[in-house]
Amino acid sequence: MRGLILPLIAGLVVAGAFGLWLGLRAVLPGETAIIDAQAARYVAETGGQPTDCAARPAAIPGVRLIVTCRGDWAVAVDNWGREVTLPDLGPNT
Repeated sequence: MRGLILPLIAGLVVAGAFGLWLGLRAVLPGETAIIDAQAARYVAETGGQPTDCAARPAAIPGVRLIVTCRGDWAVAVDNWGREVTLPDLGPNT
């Protein structure tokens, strides 16, 4: 009986750790984390300040936020904070 309990406990610990790892990966980043990441990208690309950036929710399917910095730099991001390429709608839209 002893030879069965130790491997069973080890298996349960490994399964629990794996489940926890998968669960943490499934948690979406918060809006603050997304804005901070895009602000850091803006600073690296332009030398501006992170406080130049703000975000607003998007009404576009597949886009969570639109982060803008100083009005001349903008990026649309999905639920995971990845950049989303939007089609060019032209100057009259």
